[in-house]
Amino acid sequence: MKGWDGLVSSALLGTDRRPAHFEELPEHIQERLGDGNLLDAAALATVYKRAGRKPLRELEPLPAAPGEDRPLPRPVAIRRLAAMLGGFQTSALGEWLRAADARGWGVPPEHLPALADYARHRAEYRPLVMAAAGRRARWLADLNPEWRYLHAAVAESNDPEMWTHGNTIQRRTWLRAIRSQDPAAAREALAEVWPTESAATRVDFLSLLADGLSLLDEDFLESALDDRSREVRRGAARLLARLPGSQYGERMTERLHSHLTSTQGVLAVDLPRRIAQSMERDGLDSQNPEGIGKRAWWFLQIVANTPLSAMETAWLKTAVEGCAPEVLQAGWTEAAIRESSEEWARALLRAESSTGDRSPAELLRLLPADEWARAVDVLRQTVDVAELVGGLPVPWPPSLATMILDQLAKVGTNRAWARLASITARAAPPDVLNHPITREPTGEEDTWRRRLVETLTFRSEMYEELS
Repeated sequence: MKGWDGLVSSALLGTDRRPAHFEELPEHIQERLGDGNLLDAAALATVYKRAGRKPLRELEPLPAAPGEDRPLPRPVAIRRLAAMLGGFQTSALGEWLRAADARGWGVPPEHLPALADYARHRAEYRPLVMAAAGRRARWLADLNPEWRYLHAAVAESNDPEMWTHGNTIQRRTWLRAIRSQDPAAAREALAEVWPTESAATRVDFLSLLADGLSLLDEDFLESALDDRSREVRRGAARLLARLPGSQYGERMTERLHSHLTSTQGVLAVDLPRRIAQSMERDGLDSQNPEGIGKRAWWFLQIVANTPLSAMETAWLKTAVEGCAPEVLQAGWTEAAIRESSEEWARALLRAESSTGDRSPAELLRLLPADEWARAVDVLRQTVDVAELVGGLPVPWPPSLATMILDQLAKVGTNRAWARLASITARAAPPDVLNHPITREPTGEEDTWRRRLVETLTFRSEMYEELS
């Protein structure tokens, strides 16, 4: 609108520095302004802008969205969903969606736009929103470019057009689906377009080969070690390190044995003196992070990428010469997590080993869930419990949740327990939500206790409403 920018400049700079020129405004505003000031002019101009638009013509109405077969939950459950979308106890939103989906409930269509918006920048919520949108996913995705991730819910796995002409999300979804059905066909499709894809796309598509990974993928991944992109090379190396019996594993084993020998009850380490080009090709990073020397860093990476079958858990109790034991322990931790080794995870935790940049929770989660409570009870003497359980998948097994809630019920009002209480409030499984702590009185000063009880109660009511 003519003159509007001038009003904005006067408001920002002040009328002393930038006098308002009302004569630039439309004639109808000037007639009604009279002797008014800048604020009067801005008010009139705002109304003029909003109400003075010409009617839009030749518009086509939106196509009707497909119907949905799922029934809706009770009104009280829908009201709780609306409250979470409005900002109350929003952290339970994903749990509500999972519980509703598991019980066969749909989501009222009027709440789908808010859910689609919520998941825009929260990738972990996208599968839940896709499931909630159901047959309306494509309709929503076409309405708003920011909701285009919903196309992943409707990509047809058996339609090659999705791979050749689809958008990035549709192509990724197609490749993941084909990989689950026919790993060789997915690999061949990827190899065909590989030279023409961007580095970011190559990295993204390469990660999908983790599902159904086998030695049949080895040649393709070995060729990717020569890619011009460092991130692609590292992605290929991570996948090759997970392949039992691969040439990559053999190369790493040879490197380990050239720098580590076990003799007379001692692990003798000869740290690498340089990083060869072949080592960098295999994904080893030449640049050491802060807090560790270059040679120790190179050796740690060799250990981390060597198959655990080339090492022994008994080495955890063996004296180490030539480097700090923590270097070996951090490398073994990485290898145990990479191979999801229950045996090594248990041995590392029992030996109270250094986990390097990893959290002990990443080892703990490799153990059977029924062992978590016993392991936490032992490790709590040396590791912060909140850090230990904070990285575990939820919901926790009842034994662990009950043990933590029993402890929280005994500790009074000390604020040091607030973080653990916050984690436990979200991680306790449905059958532990009525723990006796929810029936104990909480004083006004017991902020974390009150929030714990409120969250447990909120979740308990939520499950009752969705039953």
